[in-house]
Amino acid sequence: MNEFRRLSDKIILAHKQACDEEKQEVATLLLQALEFDLSQIGGPAAEHRQATEMLEEAFAEHEKLMSQS
Repeated sequence: MNEFRRLSDKIILAHKQACDEEKQEVATLLLQALEFDLSQIGGPAAEHRQATEMLEEAFAEHEKLMSQS
């Protein structure tokens, strides 16, 4: 897990687990937390994310989970 040092990476991993376990409310809250974390302005340091694949997968996975209900 050392490769995932950013809070946003850890939230994405938790979101994936919530989706895998079909915990829709938890997944929704984690996605909101992710959006909040990524949209903070004036935080301690700007995040320079080179790859957005993990983010795109998180949103796609969430959409899939929500369409199952």
